[in-house]
Amino acid sequence: MDSERTQRILLALQSLTATNAGKASILESIRVLDAEVAGPDSGLPSDLDHYLRRRSYEKALLLLTGGKPGAGTCGRG
Repeated sequence: MDSERTQRILLALQSLTATNAGKASILESIRVLDAEVAGPDSGLPSDLDHYLRRRSYEKALLLLTGGKPGAGTCGRG
């Protein structure tokens, strides 16, 4: 994944988690993230694709910042 794409996703995720994020900012961030996984093959790493498609934004942010997200309830992994 190229660094420009990574940065775009990271900024959108950080915007979503900002305590002062307004409705317009949140909606734009969701649009950006949805666009990243709009096609059947996003070209993203499988875990990141999974988190973004299921709107598990906290896990996606944790993954991109070097953390290890815990198991969820979807039955995967």
